[in-house]
Amino acid sequence: MGRASLGRLAAILVIALGLTGSCRDLPTAPSAPATKDAPNSSLLGLPGLWSAPRLLSCPTSETQSTSALIDTQGGTVSLGGTSVTIPLNALLGPTTVELNIPAGQYMEVDLTVNGGQHISFLQPVVVTIDYSRCNRLATLLSPLSVWNIDPTTKALLENMGGVDDKLTQSITFLTPHFSGFAIAY
Repeated sequence: MGRASLGRLAAILVIALGLTGSCRDLPTAPSAPATKDAPNSSLLGLPGLWSAPRLLSCPTSETQSTSALIDTQGGTVSLGGTSVTIPLNALLGPTTVELNIPAGQYMEVDLTVNGGQHISFLQPVVVTIDYSRCNRLATLLSPLSVWNIDPTTKALLENMGGVDDKLTQSITFLTPHFSGFAIAY
């Protein structure tokens, strides 16, 4: 993907995030972590409607991982429908970017560099998480967002927002840092 294409993609995502954020009642700023004991006050028993955010359950016993060497020119690391696009000049030099989709109960990804470090970038990075392994009916009925999570405790740390494409069953968001991320409703 050329520099012009990456620039257009980033511009489109920024505009799309702004437009969808203005049309939905989802929080756009970082939110306080959800507590495990938060009552489920959802309307009609449907998940995600006026209740505390909860991680999307999509169990898998398979861990998937990939990595690529990305330099200052940027690039993309992909695994199935999940991808990380590093824009031009987001890195100071050649860096091994790692994408891990761990086995577990939730739809989560762990993004690291150089053997496990979590870093901040000079420019926001575009991340798309594929959630096609999840129950389609449950994801169609719920507004979804991506959260920065503690990979060990699964505590929700920061709402990253995101543009949810129900047709492709993927959600795309911008992040200035790498960490553990998971989809919540």
